[in-house]
Amino acid sequence: MFKRLRAGTLGVVLVAALGLGACQPGSTPPGSAEDAIRQGFGPIADQAMRVAQCESGMDPGAVSPGGGNWGLFQINTVHTGEFEAVTGRPFYNDSLDAYANTAYAVYLYNQSGGWGPWSCGWAA
Repeated sequence: MFKRLRAGTLGVVLVAALGLGACQPGSTPPGSAEDAIRQGFGPIADQAMRVAQCESGMDPGAVSPGGGNWGLFQINTVHTGEFEAVTGRPFYNDSLDAYANTAYAVYLYNQSGGWGPWSCGWAA
């Protein structure tokens, strides 16, 4: 009986630990990258997905090897202050969140008049 109780308790603790890890601030649930892009870019979401695929492999947690580009749309750290002003969220905590990263990418797209700011703009 004690073995079953101990195994059951261990199982509950393991499930709880895994569940809490999935809810870390700034984390994006799996599958949300596409949802964030569709929500943010609307009618040009297919273009945006091709750019994000090229930039980050559709990985909201992507950080470039030098650490200068962050998230789904690989937003450069030169945009830190503007990212925070536009999204209302801190860059280094939330630029890896698909929704915040996409919201800033929409802003950057609109400000620049297209995909010019992205090295993968050609993929659109």
